[in-house]
Amino acid sequence: MNYPSGTLTNYQKNICEYGGLFGILLSLTCLVQHLILAIPSHITNPMIPVYILCITAFLLLALLKPLALYFLFAGALLTLVIEWRYITHITFSLVVLLLFIYHVIMIVLLITEQIPARLIRAKQLKEAEEAEWRGKI
Repeated sequence: MNYPSGTLTNYQKNICEYGGLFGILLSLTCLVQHLILAIPSHITNPMIPVYILCITAFLLLALLKPLALYFLFAGALLTLVIEWRYITHITFSLVVLLLFIYHVIMIVLLITEQIPARLIRAKQLKEAEEAEWRGKI
C-alpha cells in the first residue's frame, strides 16, 4: 500500500498506540509497587516523579505526539538511575528493570521505523492545512 510521506501506516500507528498503552500499564505497575512496598525516605521519594514522567511519555506516544521520543529518552535515563539506586542499596526490582528495557526497545523501534520524523511531518502538514483554511472559513 502506498502511503503519503506525512502519514503513518497502520503498523506504525499500532506500535505507537499499543506500545504506549503497555508502557503506561508497566509504569503504573512500577508506581503502585513503589507506593506499596518502598519505605519512604530521601532515596525513594524522588523516584515517584520519574514514574509519572514515564506515564506521561507513554501517554504522549499513544496519542501520536512528536514530543514523545524526548520524554522516552528522559524516562529511560531516569529509570536506569532508579535501577542503579535500587542495586546499590542491596535491593532489586524486576518491574523497574523491565520498564527500562521496554523504554530502550520502544526507542529503538521508533527510530528504526522512522516514526518520529513521520509524526513531525504529519504535524507540519496539519498546521499548513489549518493555516490555508484559516482565512477562508
